[in-house]
Parts: sequence; structure tokens; C-alpha cells
Amino acid sequence: MTVVYSAECKAIQKANRSSGMLPLLVVLFVLSYAILTLLVVEQGRTIESQRFLIREMVKDSSQLAELKGKMARDESLKARQKALDGAGRSAGQKILSALPKHPARTARELASRETCRKKFPADLTRICKT
Repeated sequence: MTVVYSAECKAIQKANRSSGMLPLLVVLFVLSYAILTLLVVEQGRTIESQRFLIREMVKDSSQLAELKGKMARDESLKARQKALDGAGRSAGQKILSALPKHPARTARELASRETCRKKFPADLTRICKT
């Protein structure tokens, strides 16, 4: 018995080799998508934790601004009381009337007023509330 090799036989052998790589490629494809999915989940967790930290920072900042405003009001009241006690009753009333009737402005209001003055130096009375 003799076996004859032909071109058709070699083409069939090459087709069988490439189909042998197919399961390996499918496994690598599935593995790469699993890793990509894990990456997306971790990025979501990171974004959520950053969002939480930003909210906490904003809350702390507002509490700090409120505390600064209270401290400024307390200092203003102490200055008024000290002026009233040191100058006597009649002189104290004059000093008290000279002091501003508003409670101390918050740091945010003062900063916005300064920014306004820097932007519009020509017409402060109309644009910036003083």
C-alpha cells in the first residue's frame, strides 16, 4: 500500500492547526474581559470614595466658616463691651453709636467684597455693597 500526498491534504492539515489555537484564544479573550471588568469596578469604588471625601471637605469648610463668623462676632461684642466699660456711660454711648450697627461680617462676605473692589475699582458704591 502506498500513500500519495497531495496539495489538498496539506491544506486540510493547516486548517486543523489553526482550529487548535481557537480554544486558547477564547480563554485569553475571556480572561482579558474579566480583568477589564475588575478594573471598571475598582474605578467605581475609587470615584465613590473621592466623592465622599469631597463632601466631607465641603462640610468641614462650611463649619470652619461658621466658626470664624462666630469668633468675629464675639470679638466685636467684646470690643464694644470694653469700649463701653472703659469710657464711662455717656462716652460709651458715643462710641457705641460710632461703631457699625451690623454684627461682624463673615470672612466669606469680606473676601467677596475685596474681590469685587479689585475687579471694579472705578465704581465701588454702585457695584460693590459697602
